[in-house]
Amino acid sequence: MYEGKKVRLRAFEQYDLDANHAFVNDYETLRSMMSGIPFPSSMEDERQWLGQQSSYTRGEYQFAVEDFEGSLVGRCGAIRVDWKNRVAELAIMIGPPYRGRGYGREAMGLLCDFCFREMNLHRLKVSVFAFNEAALRCYEANGFEREGILRGEIWRDGAYRDVILLARMAPGS
Repeated sequence: MYEGKKVRLRAFEQYDLDANHAFVNDYETLRSMMSGIPFPSSMEDERQWLGQQSSYTRGEYQFAVEDFEGSLVGRCGAIRVDWKNRVAELAIMIGPPYRGRGYGREAMGLLCDFCFREMNLHRLKVSVFAFNEAALRCYEANGFEREGILRGEIWRDGAYRDVILLARMAPGS
C-alpha cells in the first residue's frame, strides 16, 4: 500500500466490483477518458477486468484508489510499460462523487513516485482529451509537461477533438 494524506493505493479486491461498475458506466467518465465509442460495461465485463488485476499481471499495474474512510474513489495505474526503454503510459479515473477533492492529484503523485522508485522507470506519459481540463490540471500539477497535440484525434459530441500529449521524466533525468 502506498499512502498520501488523502488516499492510499492498494490492490483491487472483489468487493470493489460494484463501485468500479458504477464508475465505468458514468457517461461523463466514459466521454472524458475512452477514445472509442462510450459504450456501457456490463457487470460481467467489469468482473472479468477486476479478475485480471493482480500482482501477477504482466505489463499493466493497476491500483485501487481508496480514501481513508475505506471508500473506493477510483483507480490508476501504468497501463502500458515498455521495459526496454523504461517508459510507461499512465491512466487514472476518479469516480463521479469523488471528483474535485484532490484525490486524483494525490493518487497521480503516488503513482508517479511508485513508477520511478519501485519500477525504475525513466519517463511517464499520458494522453488527455483537450476538453478534459481537470485531468490536464492534475497531470500538470504532478510535473507533466505538454509535448504535443494530436489535432482532431477523437470524435466526441459531434465534432473532432484534440488530444494533448504530456510527459514527465524521472527526477535527475
